[in-house]
Amino acid sequence: MISVIAYDMADYELLCRQVTIEAVRELFGPITQGDIERYEAPRIGALNFVLHEVLEGGRSRTLAFEESGKALSSLMLTLPITLPGEYIPRERIGPMAAGLSADKETVSGASKNAPTPRGPRLPAAPQGGAFCLGGDPATKKTIRLGSATAWSRDRFGPAEALAERGELDYLCFESMSEITMSAAQAARQDGHGSLPYDPYLIDRLGPILKTCKEKGIKIISNQGWLDPDAAALQLQSFAREHGIQGLKIAAVRGGILTDEITGLGLDFLETGRPVAESRADIVSAEAYLGCEGIVRALSEGADVVLTTRVADACLYLGPLAHEFGWSLEDHEKMARGMVIGHLMECGAQVSGGYFADPGYKDVPGLEDLGHPIAEVSEHGIALTKLAGTGGLLCPATCKEQLLYEVGDPSNYLAPDCITDLTQVSFTQSQPDRVEVHIDPSIGKPRPPTLKVLVGVREGYMTEEMVIFAGPGALARAQATQSILEHRFRQIALDARQIRFDYLGLNAVHREASPKQDGRDPYEVILRVAIKTDLPREADKLRKEIDPLAVNGLYGTGKWATSAGGSRIRSVIGLSSCLVPREHAPISITYY
Repeated sequence: MISVIAYDMADYELLCRQVTIEAVRELFGPITQGDIERYEAPRIGALNFVLHEVLEGGRSRTLAFEESGKALSSLMLTLPITLPGEYIPRERIGPMAAGLSADKETVSGASKNAPTPRGPRLPAAPQGGAFCLGGDPATKKTIRLGSATAWSRDRFGPAEALAERGELDYLCFESMSEITMSAAQAARQDGHGSLPYDPYLIDRLGPILKTCKEKGIKIISNQGWLDPDAAALQLQSFAREHGIQGLKIAAVRGGILTDEITGLGLDFLETGRPVAESRADIVSAEAYLGCEGIVRALSEGADVVLTTRVADACLYLGPLAHEFGWSLEDHEKMARGMVIGHLMECGAQVSGGYFADPGYKDVPGLEDLGHPIAEVSEHGIALTKLAGTGGLLCPATCKEQLLYEVGDPSNYLAPDCITDLTQVSFTQSQPDRVEVHIDPSIGKPRPPTLKVLVGVREGYMTEEMVIFAGPGALARAQATQSILEHRFRQIALDARQIRFDYLGLNAVHREASPKQDGRDPYEVILRVAIKTDLPREADKLRKEIDPLAVNGLYGTGKWATSAGGSRIRSVIGLSSCLVPREHAPISITYY
């Protein structure tokens, strides 16, 4: 998915006319094998494109150097736009956007130890929008939720800062990507001694546990992974060792369908083939759960809730549904909560992370990004961050996060509801404080099924790189590719796929990379990646690369080999299917 968002709403119609499916296909055509869809979100001046089959089977399968696909979006910036003669260039986005000045001392950290003030009375919503979450307008309850992490390897510092200074009611930890549980299960099956829960569980929660208990901050985390009970026992043991008394930890289980998925008569969504055909190679199968288990655990007094795979936004939806007494069947209220959860789930992405583009979208203090805080009442929603931290919270950062990992924004599917994200807009009320406006009717009832991720073993992959510099670097890299191709034939390499990339020329945008201007690059790295059925075939690549040190071309340098002498890794292909909800019951144990 790639979003194109107008800096200025006045430019939206221009983008609609020129950034068409046809124009995008011409640009991305060489690397897009499937359909391209375009969705419009006029309230925020955005177009959302879905490019099918651009990652060669997905992140877990692709041999592409840029496996996530995130950097592919920058190719869109090369699409030419014809400007009318009277066009006036727009101002860049930064702390001065929307006429709001940023206090240099606040950005630099002079006020770093001050708590984040609660916001002023919320301004009126723009025409066509609404603040109301659907509750009693007389209710004065305000809940503050902090986003500690966006994935398992996020920064550690923001959680402690939020716990100490955020004046929070809840602190939420998102620790999974799509491949997380399949990779953990595969490692355990392969005898690598991997923990069944997030190995950073204690590193993240340990330093804040006492503070959160003393301040009454509830912790919501999906770090339970394959075994929330084991995670809860480990955390409770840590609490007792450190004198933290009276801590109630809930382990929320459910949705692990590895042992039964092949007997349910399901088909893969991507291919239509029966799941049962992959019986021998399935590593794991887990459903995306909703917020029900979190709501139940909080209603029964849990201080910490550790879950298995729960849809990311539901980590925030659960506390909101609990605090405001929403029925899980009230799809309008659940959809409003999903908007908040979706904005918060990726942590610092909404407060300036993965947003900055020097000279166009300037963000101060990226080395110390403040993670977002959602301030929610029945009649108002605002996003902010800690005073004195780096980053930028403005409508533009919120728009980008709103469309992140979204296909059709008018039908955003989640376990608890379907949400129309095109009915959301934003206004800036203070520096680094954004009010969220949500239309009264944006929700639809939850789907009758849950999405299940199925991890399937699909062989092995490995990669090596050789380095060239100076005059003739590209010619030597190309000659080395020719040598390797001949050698692969001589040794009868049995590979499903072989890929050559030239870092600095075409490794990221691949076959869609713009043509070079005729000048040879000063440095080139030749990358070779292969996918095989057997590890011994994958190991043949290293055995051909290493001899190039004395059998290759002049000036051949080599990427340092790992300590084990091999970069071979299992390929766990991810596919999905839909399972009726009754096959994924939830259970909770308290520790």
